[in-house]
Amino acid sequence: MKKQLIICLLLTSLFSQTFRDLTERPIYNPQKISNPITLDGSLSENEWQTAQVATNFVGTGLFQGIDSPLNTEVKVLYDDKYLYVGFKAFVDKSELRYSLTKRDNLDKTDDRVWINIDAFDDESLTYGLGVSAANVQIDGRDGFGFDQSLDLIYETNVKIYDDRYEVEMAIPFSSLRYSVAEIQTWRINFGRGFTGNDELTRYVYWASKIDGIECQTCQLGYLKDFSPAKQERGDIEYIPSIVATHSDNFLNNTSSSTDEASIFVKYPISSVDLLEIALNPDFSQIESDDIQTNVNTVNALYFPERRPFFSQGAELFKFQPQRGYINLFYSRTINDPSIVGKYTGKIGKTSYGVISARDESSPLLLPFEESSTIVDMGKSTSNIIRLKRMIANGGSIGGIITNRRFDGAGDMTTGGIDFHYHPGLNLHLTLHATASIHNESNNGEYQADENDTLTFDKYTKAFDGEKVSGNALGFSLSRFNRTDSSGITVRLRSPGFRTSNGFEKNNATKWLKMSKGKNIYYKNSPKLLKSEHSLQIIHKENYEGLIKKQEVTLENKFSFNNSFDFGIETEIQNENFRGVQFDGHTDTSIYFSGNVNPKLRVSAGINFNDEIIRYVAMPVVTWERSIGGEIDYKISDQSNISFGLEYEEAKEYYDGYTIKFIGNHAFNSKLTLRSKIQYNGFADTWFIEPLITYQPTAFSALYFGINDKLVIDDGSIFSNFTEVERQLFIKFQYLF
Repeated sequence: MKKQLIICLLLTSLFSQTFRDLTERPIYNPQKISNPITLDGSLSENEWQTAQVATNFVGTGLFQGIDSPLNTEVKVLYDDKYLYVGFKAFVDKSELRYSLTKRDNLDKTDDRVWINIDAFDDESLTYGLGVSAANVQIDGRDGFGFDQSLDLIYETNVKIYDDRYEVEMAIPFSSLRYSVAEIQTWRINFGRGFTGNDELTRYVYWASKIDGIECQTCQLGYLKDFSPAKQERGDIEYIPSIVATHSDNFLNNTSSSTDEASIFVKYPISSVDLLEIALNPDFSQIESDDIQTNVNTVNALYFPERRPFFSQGAELFKFQPQRGYINLFYSRTINDPSIVGKYTGKIGKTSYGVISARDESSPLLLPFEESSTIVDMGKSTSNIIRLKRMIANGGSIGGIITNRRFDGAGDMTTGGIDFHYHPGLNLHLTLHATASIHNESNNGEYQADENDTLTFDKYTKAFDGEKVSGNALGFSLSRFNRTDSSGITVRLRSPGFRTSNGFEKNNATKWLKMSKGKNIYYKNSPKLLKSEHSLQIIHKENYEGLIKKQEVTLENKFSFNNSFDFGIETEIQNENFRGVQFDGHTDTSIYFSGNVNPKLRVSAGINFNDEIIRYVAMPVVTWERSIGGEIDYKISDQSNISFGLEYEEAKEYYDGYTIKFIGNHAFNSKLTLRSKIQYNGFADTWFIEPLITYQPTAFSALYFGINDKLVIDDGSIFSNFTEVERQLFIKFQYLF
């Protein structure tokens, strides 16, 4: 492994391009107006005529540095309440693509425009606010990917002409977090996405973006000499909600009904500080999680957070393991609180946040070397404190402390210091040092399985009053540009390390990943646009020096000028599981995806591998195969369907299908119908979930839905169903 490490470091030194090669960033000087803009989708008012025009958009990704084939013009105005953004997006009406859908659910090929805003010029939070040609809003948190969990209040209107569509956007200053200074400079960018007749989607920007530069704010333009209104304390927002359910269990002939009221209060202390409190919050998800098969899984499954309360300020508490961090906060550990509060704010470049919650049902993720489990700990109180200071070029240094006290069942505390730095020369460095202490209860909430080892390190696995302590270290160093990448990630987690409110599914491991990548762009090829080639090496051992896994993965992906992608990935690994050594296992995947035409998108893949059967007392290896695909079809501008099918088989041990069907119909951008049907062949169970949504704004909505569970009696997928459970629910929430 030392030789591999040296080779990887030598490869890293070959890069010469730096993110400081950025061209001078454009500047926009907005005008302040005295009369509000009437949002009718037309930039015909006198105030727009004298505003500066931002144009000359440039492509990114496959089309980096190439002038946009479609012209786009943007203007910005503001008054004491709103930031106004006006777009003229030129395109022949016959070639304009859009879909009428619910908020945040645009089709990938829809023509849309947006603005990015970093009001603090430090990459702590970059907003993305956009709208499609059908006047469907899409918003979120930009940066390392686009996170749509953040919802904002803003108004839009769109008008379509023969040669263009025009957009008017009014963003309330109360929806944004920004400095209290009288005169400010914000970092902004304007963007547009559109799909041509070649079925390739292009993203173009006013301030050019270069692939491979992780510092996003460095690439934004400037909004200068800007005096946004100062937000006053006490402009309180109330979001009361009512949830009513009726459930039937047909197996034991029982039924139950519930109705609960809750309230969510947002109290802005200033344009920087925000206090949020939820009493008896309804933290149930309206959108259900997709099925994840766990028939051969010995670790806890990760599900994304969808609950709106945790979206505001989430960037402060996020730790991404793929960037080297130890994941110390996973908001879904706050499961069913009777009261929860959150305070977030900022002084200069330093952000701070506090979350406190009283939880009525507390799942605890308990990690071990080769497996993890969820333990129900009853009622608990959680407290999380986070500080983070932004430094140059989007870097940061921060700290976090989390504590969870279980009623009569002990407590757990986790703390950490994190550092992320972009020194230039395309280098990206992450360091994360953490420690934990778990004062176990003596109640035996967890007892080790009889087939499992009963001890680890110097501790017993059972909850028997021990004080279990541990530490973890994360490190990542990478260097990349548009065509080349190289990186090292190390994650060390001692045998006693646990997180009170985080998600680390294993401990007692020393894990190393080294990667090398190459992207090739083909300017003169008649078919091929880009190929991506990567090599990844993983080495994992326990704290006794036993090598647990060695893995080499090679992936090649090809992008063609008809929108199709084709890839093949091959993996060779050695693994030691429960004391049994498995050598020379292979895992191969082949996949493709693309747009057949403006209405039809297809994707499919096949995988065949040597699979370790982990759930049996003595693990064995068998041959496994899986094949699956998905079809997305746009019936009309208002309706679309998606159908996915996968078959998985491990010879002599298990096999089954999973099916997912989703149908969407929009009566308008506020009223939608979604039908979701899923089948889990490993449990012979169907789930049918129709949902009607009326959502006039991001935080005001009415939902009515049904969750129906059916089981199959004779093993036939499409016949002899028995309905075992049904739940009807209605939820109403309104922003005051």
